[in-house]
Amino acid sequence: MKGTRTLSLVLAVVLLLGSITTVSARTGTAKSFSDVPDNAWYQDELNSLTSLEIIKGYEDGTFHPEEKLTRGEFITMLFNATETAVMMYDDNSIHWAQPYWNALNDMGIIAGSGIKCSKESLSGTITRNEMAVLITNTLYKAGFEDKVTLDNAGLIIKDYSAIPTNYQYYVEQAYGKGILTGYSDGTFGGSNGLRRCEAVAVVYRMLFANDRIMPTGSTTVKPDYTPVAVQWQNKGWIDAYGHASLDLRKVLFGDANKTYFASRQEAGDRLVAVTVPVWKLNNAGGKYSSTETVVVNAAVAEDVLAIFQQIFDDPEQFPIQGISSYRNTDTMRHSWGCAIDINPGYNAECRAYYSSGTVQFTSGSGWWPVGTEKTMFAGSLTEPSPYSIGANSSVVKAFTDYGWGWGGQGYSVRNDNTQKFDYMHFSIMPSGG
Repeated sequence: MKGTRTLSLVLAVVLLLGSITTVSARTGTAKSFSDVPDNAWYQDELNSLTSLEIIKGYEDGTFHPEEKLTRGEFITMLFNATETAVMMYDDNSIHWAQPYWNALNDMGIIAGSGIKCSKESLSGTITRNEMAVLITNTLYKAGFEDKVTLDNAGLIIKDYSAIPTNYQYYVEQAYGKGILTGYSDGTFGGSNGLRRCEAVAVVYRMLFANDRIMPTGSTTVKPDYTPVAVQWQNKGWIDAYGHASLDLRKVLFGDANKTYFASRQEAGDRLVAVTVPVWKLNNAGGKYSSTETVVVNAAVAEDVLAIFQQIFDDPEQFPIQGISSYRNTDTMRHSWGCAIDINPGYNAECRAYYSSGTVQFTSGSGWWPVGTEKTMFAGSLTEPSPYSIGANSSVVKAFTDYGWGWGGQGYSVRNDNTQKFDYMHFSIMPSGG
C-alpha cells in the first residue's frame, strides 16, 4: 500500500536540503545546479532524480554536493523514498525530523544504526556506516528484497577490519547489493560523514536496481521458504501499528470479524504448544541444554521452531531462563499467539521520560546485557545480566531473520516526549510491538 503522508511546515526546511519522494508519481525535467560540473561522477544520477522531482537543491540554484548530511535529513529522504512508510505521529517537539524517525523506527529500519530520536543525534552528521544500516534495512524491511552473500569481503573492502563488527553485516549487504562501491582506493571509510553527492548515488541505486554496480563474488540468496511474518508484511496484511487486515484475521482466527483469542478454549487448534531447544545456566554459570514450551498461533508455529533452533545453534548459546507467549490479558499480539517474551525478569518493559531523564518500569527488573555499560534502563539490576538481550545478540538476529520485530528498539517517541521500550518482547510487527 502507499504510505499516507502527513506534511507540515517543517517540510519547507527539508525541501531546501533536498528530499526524496516516492517513485510512483514524478514528472519534470532535469535541473542544472551552478555548483555541479557537467562531468561530475554523480551527474547522471542527479539528473534522473531531479527530473523525477526526487531531489531539490537550494533556492539560489546550488546543490552543495560536498556538504555533509545530518541524520535527520537522510532519514527524511528514506521516508519519502519508501512507499510503505506511514506517518502516525507528526509531533516535532524534539526535532523537525522526529516524525520521520518515528515512522522508519516503527518499520524496523532504524534498528542497528544506533541513531536516537534526540535533537543532538538527529542534528549530527550521519556516518557512512549508519547510512549502510538504513539502506540495508530499507531494502529488506520495506522493499522485501532477497539478501546476498559477499565472498571475500575483506578483499573487496580494503578497510573491512576497521569497520565495527555491529556494522559489518550491513556494509557487506549494501556492497553485495550493488548500492555501495567505496572510494577509489578500495576503502569504505565508514566513520566519514555522508556527503550529499554520495546520498544521491546510494538512494538512486536503492530505488533503481537495474543500475546497481554488482561486485564480483556477490550471490543472491533465494530462500526456499519465506517466513510467514515477511509474507504478511509484504502483502500489507499487518502494518507497523498492529493493524491486521481481513485476510490476516482469517488466517489467524478463522474469522475476519475476530481480532483476538479470549481463551485457549476459544482458539481450539489455532493455538498450538511447541517444544523448543534452549540453553540454560547452572548454579556455577555453566550452560546445559534443555527445552521450553511455547504456545503460539498455528500459522507461525513452524517459524517459531526455526527461530529457537537458530538461537540454540548459534555459538553465543544465549541462555533462556523462561519464555512467555500466549496470554489473554490484552487484545494485542500475545492474544493472537504472535508475540513472545524471553527472560521477562531480566529484560524490562519500561517507558523513558526524556524531559526528566527518568524511566518508569512496568515489567521486569531491568535491562543490562553482558558486555555493555550500565544505562538509565538498568533498573534494579546491580550487575550485567547474561539473561538480558543485547541489540546485536543471536536472539535479535534470529527473530529478525524471520521477520519478527524486537520491542527493544523502542516504539515511537510520543507527544509527551516519552518512548516505550520492551526488551523482552518479540512479535510479528516490524516494530516488535
